[in-house]
Amino acid sequence: MRRAPKRQSGMTLIELLVAISVLAVLSVMGYKAFSALLISRERLLQVSAQWIELARLFRRVELDLDQLPSSEALDRSPGKSLRLEGGSGAQRLALTVYSPQLASGRDILIYQSGNPGLSWSSLRAAGQNFPLLGADYDIGWRLRLDDGRWVEHWPDADGGVPRLLELRVRQSGIGAVTRWWSLP
Repeated sequence: MRRAPKRQSGMTLIELLVAISVLAVLSVMGYKAFSALLISRERLLQVSAQWIELARLFRRVELDLDQLPSSEALDRSPGKSLRLEGGSGAQRLALTVYSPQLASGRDILIYQSGNPGLSWSSLRAAGQNFPLLGADYDIGWRLRLDDGRWVEHWPDADGGVPRLLELRVRQSGIGAVTRWWSLP
């Protein structure tokens, strides 16, 4: 009986080189995709942090505005409960609220916008400024009065009672965001 020739098992050198080349191409493509994924993840985390900062700011303003006395309880004449000073670039929003911690019974909450960004202070905090947003944010306040006018400072000579507070925030990463609060 004749034996069949034994077939050699294994790969030739050319097959091995082709397999290594395919593996190298796939590895480079995988690395580029993974690198792009990491860059996208980092950018998403940055934008998410910016939105969290804005949400905290909006909540802080909302809590402070909730402390304002109603227009029936406190006359809104100059210096009583709300003042908006300055103009484009640098503004100051001052809210006078009831505070049992102070001997006078009144606290003044101040939002200062301009350079650098936006900060918050109060009499209770001994005038210490707390940064809320960084210098890369552009912040603007406006009030809508009961006669329909929008003003960037109040009180003004034309009178009117503020009914709506607007906060405009612009930042390169998130664009422009506007938030409104109805005033008591």
